[in-house]
Amino acid sequence: MGNVEMHQLEPVREDERKELDLSTPVDYLTYCKHVKGEYSYKCLSDIPTAITDSISLHERINLSFNCISTLPAELPLRIPHIAFLDLSYNKISALPDSIGLLFHLKCLLLSHNCLEEIPSTITRLVKLQKIDLSHNCLLELPEKVGEMESLKKLNVNNNKLKSLPKSLGYSETIEIILAISNCCISQPPQNICDSGSDSTIRFLKQLASGKILAKQGKELNIFPRVRANVIQTAKPNSDSVRAQYVQIQTATLNTASRIRTPLLPPYDATQLHPDELRDKVIGILYGAIIGDALGTATEFLSRDECRFHYDEETFTYSDIIRDEHRAHWTRGDWTSNSDQMLLVLDSLLQWAGVVDELEFAKRLVSWKRSGIPELGPREIYMYSTTINLVLQADNYIHNPHQVAEDLHKNDGFGITNGTDNNNTIKSSLFVDSGSLPRSLVLGIPHFHDLSEVISNSTRICLATHFDERCVTACVTLSIAIALMLQGKYSLDDPSAIEDLIKIAVQFGLGHCADESVKKEFTYYCRCSDYKNIGLSEVGKACHPFKACAAAFSALRRGKDFRSALTSLLMLGGYSSMTGCITGSLLGCKFGYSLLPREWIDGLNAKNKEWINGKINALLDMMGLP
Repeated sequence: MGNVEMHQLEPVREDERKELDLSTPVDYLTYCKHVKGEYSYKCLSDIPTAITDSISLHERINLSFNCISTLPAELPLRIPHIAFLDLSYNKISALPDSIGLLFHLKCLLLSHNCLEEIPSTITRLVKLQKIDLSHNCLLELPEKVGEMESLKKLNVNNNKLKSLPKSLGYSETIEIILAISNCCISQPPQNICDSGSDSTIRFLKQLASGKILAKQGKELNIFPRVRANVIQTAKPNSDSVRAQYVQIQTATLNTASRIRTPLLPPYDATQLHPDELRDKVIGILYGAIIGDALGTATEFLSRDECRFHYDEETFTYSDIIRDEHRAHWTRGDWTSNSDQMLLVLDSLLQWAGVVDELEFAKRLVSWKRSGIPELGPREIYMYSTTINLVLQADNYIHNPHQVAEDLHKNDGFGITNGTDNNNTIKSSLFVDSGSLPRSLVLGIPHFHDLSEVISNSTRICLATHFDERCVTACVTLSIAIALMLQGKYSLDDPSAIEDLIKIAVQFGLGHCADESVKKEFTYYCRCSDYKNIGLSEVGKACHPFKACAAAFSALRRGKDFRSALTSLLMLGGYSSMTGCITGSLLGCKFGYSLLPREWIDGLNAKNKEWINGKINALLDMMGLP
């Protein structure tokens, strides 16, 4: 059928040593016969002895369209200078381990053979840039193939692969991965592979980006993740759960799983790996709670009093002094700021991700009456004058928006402050930051749909605060959270952070008609130093713009969570609120895994257990692993 010695290799001149073509010429007819196994008599059945018995100086060898079934182990020693080797359209069923000795090899073509596995030694080929393994019978690839220093192009189309090595996601050189017509059930799902190289590489890089957290030099916090019956897997390991998360996103898992995940983001919703997205979502909520609970320590103290009572380097819950104001809370507990945020979260969980202002109003009234029953007896202390007044209206739960609007226009009294009821008055009486904590959680559920984020944030703000300044601040914060979760802006890049803040502010200004208010808000959001915000300014410490300014200034500072938050709290002012808002944005930036461990552990244990249950339920609804 074939022959070995039909090609006699005559001595060649120096300038002829570069390429050796031993392929069998084919036209369309002979090609069709060849792929059917009807080989030409010209086809080689083995590597010519002229190559195997002596050292060849050739840099390129073409042995395609033959019927070679084995490669001698000594072959790499005979062709030490080879950079291009074409063995496609043969019958090779295995490669020798010595393949890893082709140190100068840049291109290896092995398509249309019978390979079932590839030796791990191939990953030692530091110069190899292109591998074609398509149309074989491969069940798996070497796990470290992504660690190859020069690999740019990999073709594994039409094999029997069940997954691709995760290491490919770490590769800094890979440009093209072709993996259509395989049997991948995960890492990535086959439909992702069939979508093309870009989709495949993107998936693998997202899968591997969990390595970002692993690079940190400190011990990471691990959230006690308890999954409900949302993502089922026969092998309960993290990789299979992550893979099934993507399968649900791409509609390759059963419909029942999708029904249980009403807040599942679309596949293209974020550039973050699922683990990183989860870490940031938890960080948003825990960051807010920590900032709120610690903020009670310095609330409404002067800067000198803060410095007198607390050491900025070792500041924690046990240090919180007891006085008339701080007697409202136990150490390690949060305030009504976080309670409001959690009321919205609880409503989201109860109504499968749907945001409804009437439902929130009912929960707020119930909270004012009896708090959060699961947390036991706690004082219900609400600092916001606006919220306290709207809750006194008999018809509040039936029409919260109208009650808030009437309160604003009448300055809280039964008569209109002015002659024209339709003329919104720029009074500062009901311009406080009481509605801001709700906006934090509202940036999470539909972060990929900014119009939905804006709608939800606006409606829930208007449930108590009608003033456009409050709406502007709420929308801005919700959008900022959503943009961070989309992962398009590097939170380590100062210019990217500026772009993110600028876009969030622009969305917020869309809800503000007064030019003087726009100018004021823009000024605050551009502050890069806490000291320029006037956090303790008489009569304006509770202004919503100040909380926004503090949070954005913290994002810009580029410090770690602890130093950025502590330096803010040590300035006093309405620090439980500024701490809550700032802690949330910093928690999103750094993630739960990098929050100070003692600040997590120091929270009230019963309260922490309760909030963990709510967070787990949210992660389940989002389908996150």
